[in-house]
Amino acid sequence: MSTATHPRSLVIGLDGVPSWLLQKLADEGVMPHMAALLPHGALRPLRAPVPEISSTSWASFLTGADPGRHGIYGFIDTEPGDYRTRFPNVNDLAATPVWQATAAAGVPALVLNVPGTYPAPPVHGALVSGFVAPDFDRAVSPPRLREALREAGYHLDVEVGDAANDPDGFIDRALDALRARRRAYLRLLAEEPWALALCVFTETDRIHHFLWRHVTDPAAPLHGRIMDFYREVDEAVAALVPFAGDEGALTLVSDHGFGPADTQFYLNAWLRQAGYLALPADAESLTDIDERTTAFALDPGRVHLNRRDRFPRGRDLAPGTAEEIGRALLALRLAEDGTVAEGGPGRPLVAEVLYGPELYSGPVADRAPDLVAMPAPGVQIRGAWSSDAPVLPGPFTGTHTRDDATFWSRGDTGCGGVDMRDVMPTVLAGLGIAAPPSMEGRDMRGVDTSAPVGAGTERSAG
Repeated sequence: MSTATHPRSLVIGLDGVPSWLLQKLADEGVMPHMAALLPHGALRPLRAPVPEISSTSWASFLTGADPGRHGIYGFIDTEPGDYRTRFPNVNDLAATPVWQATAAAGVPALVLNVPGTYPAPPVHGALVSGFVAPDFDRAVSPPRLREALREAGYHLDVEVGDAANDPDGFIDRALDALRARRRAYLRLLAEEPWALALCVFTETDRIHHFLWRHVTDPAAPLHGRIMDFYREVDEAVAALVPFAGDEGALTLVSDHGFGPADTQFYLNAWLRQAGYLALPADAESLTDIDERTTAFALDPGRVHLNRRDRFPRGRDLAPGTAEEIGRALLALRLAEDGTVAEGGPGRPLVAEVLYGPELYSGPVADRAPDLVAMPAPGVQIRGAWSSDAPVLPGPFTGTHTRDDATFWSRGDTGCGGVDMRDVMPTVLAGLGIAAPPSMEGRDMRGVDTSAPVGAGTERSAG
């Protein structure tokens, strides 16, 4: 299939940008190019998969599938049948990624800075890995593009540094990375053959994590600098839009939304205190778990039961153990003095508990957590096992939200929520390419939904 006659589809990713914030900044004149663009389609809230983190959500974006089919449940996971942990990468995708679907149709693709695509696989087109990507050379395919990226001053990710004590320096580094990414994207879009281009900006997510209050509070000291940052995001998006042409498809998408976080809840510390986890706080890895353990957690709120049929030092657990833990989590309250207790006065730490067997289905659903604790407003749930206190101060002031991510498609007349599984089938439909069988979503252009499309039947512990 020739790209000379094939329509183009450009997808611009804005990592961690909620749909309401994009509309707000457009309405307030901070993003004038976005204000001009948005009326040509429908800005719709997009629902991220569970858990609502970049590795899982971008994997669903690339494959049009939930974790039960693509197998990416977080940035860290256990080896099958073991307590050893590892960082899943692109080779762990169990469902068909979009670049295989386009290659089968003879369509070249540019895949730029999509998280979870390291090490860069050979593709029909070009791919530059997004985070986590520790080795620059292994993050670029084909290798001939390395020189062009280095000439553009390209950063694989923002160097966070001491964002809390030097926020201005952090913003400077985020701007430097954004500008270099824009330069590289413009060059690759102009010089490389493509019919589908996925171009993700991740600097937005970094700013939100460390400086969320300054994003939303006009009285915050750095609010003006953050608005200037978003003006440059607006300019970067506007610079890419012409590459779609007047007839090509154009899509904006984010992997999750964002909201404030003032509390860091360390789930393994609570499991330890509640008697569910037998693992010393000074343990270097989960391999020190012993047979007294009932459950342990991985980021951000994934709880795995230490079952005999899954782990080497697993136990025969009573029926209803997952529900027992779920009820206890929903009862947790943070008192004004910083103590955590089941019941009583104080703020809830967990808003909802979802159960793996009812949340996930597919060929790799056996890798799923048994339950997932969803954070209450203002809470970020952490899976680190080295903390001995359930609540500790942390560097983050912003955290992910699930139901207010961004989906916008030029010419779309639909309304209501969209699920992340629907994004790639919609993009492929715009190219006239059939979605592979592993994609669960559908073409959402012109479709009305009265509420966000769910990720499956979900049952609360309550």
